[in-house]
Amino acid sequence: MKHYFYNQHILLSKWLQYIQFICSKNMRNNISRVVYIAKKLKILNISSFIITVSGTNGKGSTCALLEKILLDSGYTVGKYSSPHLFNYYERIKINGSYIINPLIHISIFKKILSVCKDIKFSYFEFITLAALLIFQSSNLDVIILEVGLGGRLDATNVIIPHLAIVTNIGLDHIHELGDSRYLIGYEKSGIFRKNVIVCIGENNIPYSVYQVANFSNVSLYRIQYEWNYFQSNNNWYFYDQNGIVKNLPIPKISLSSAAITIAALRVLKLNIKKKNIIQSLKKVFLPGRFHIIHRYPLIILDAAHNAHATYYLYQQLKNFLNQKKNIKIYGLFGILSRKDIKNTVLNLKELIHCWYYTSLQTYDSATEYILKEILPNSALFYPSVQNAIYQLMQRVQKKDLILVFGSFVSVAEAITSIRSIYFQL
Repeated sequence: MKHYFYNQHILLSKWLQYIQFICSKNMRNNISRVVYIAKKLKILNISSFIITVSGTNGKGSTCALLEKILLDSGYTVGKYSSPHLFNYYERIKINGSYIINPLIHISIFKKILSVCKDIKFSYFEFITLAALLIFQSSNLDVIILEVGLGGRLDATNVIIPHLAIVTNIGLDHIHELGDSRYLIGYEKSGIFRKNVIVCIGENNIPYSVYQVANFSNVSLYRIQYEWNYFQSNNNWYFYDQNGIVKNLPIPKISLSSAAITIAALRVLKLNIKKKNIIQSLKKVFLPGRFHIIHRYPLIILDAAHNAHATYYLYQQLKNFLNQKKNIKIYGLFGILSRKDIKNTVLNLKELIHCWYYTSLQTYDSATEYILKEILPNSALFYPSVQNAIYQLMQRVQKKDLILVFGSFVSVAEAITSIRSIYFQL
């Protein structure tokens, strides 16, 4: 029986390789072709309640807490997210579990290919359609869709949401979305639809968001206007026009993600009790986001891959270091070449004592030459994350901190490397 399931997983792996082969790597997003295929697949009118989550950072944390609270409150939930850390299964969850039967995925792939014929599409578009087909067949109360890139032309935007969330807007993916917050705000706001409620998690949103909101006739639910939150010692408080929620526990995800999640659920007036919120806040966890994976030495993994994310990481580290004394930070950095590397690094320069950098095991990794031009002259290069982690753990003291950041790929390779090192020991 074990051999049977192993062979099925191998077969799914080959299918995914095939899909990547037939899909164009550099194809620009085009929502019209996704709509065309979705019509043929009859998935444009899924009966579930749809929540679409866009933004530069915090989407994954927001989706994770939405899922947890809804499940703890008795709803059936599907969640689609990207990218994954280790394998494709992570992208599609139903009621908190991955769909690990390879034959289900393969049958969905075959169905999509049967209607696509000669239409060219991207890998993300294909996988998004697969997720929607799986959700449609599962008769769910709520479906949570994490936008992959932007919003307006993203494949998730093929489905009209009942609630749209924009976590924040920063500079990232500028080659695809534009080189200003105004342009990026316009793209993120592409998920707005007429009469839909839109929850906004950032006060200083670009004017383009208001323009799209007015044009789309949506109801904005904004931080510092319709809702807000504040922290007090080891608890935090949320308040809106419906009242205040006191003494909430500090979660392991960002407080801003937790707050916008509660804002979204309260504006929907769902049957969610405070005890369910508290329970979910205590339990929610997202790998790769200020992820403490080892204690002595302390190793923190964070997928921060743009300036907006590393600024937040800087704040987390400052708060963390206020509780510790005489800690030396060793930074291990690997990032994709298309990112704004200079500004991503800049936020952490004053905190990191010793810099190390590496090439990632992906075709679009930033090279040694590119990183050398940006990082301090004293920074040391290692050919792989595993090699760097191994060398660092021989060098640092037990009280010190190793910070691995720059990409989801960096985090995934670090987790695999640490497991491998301790298996060998």
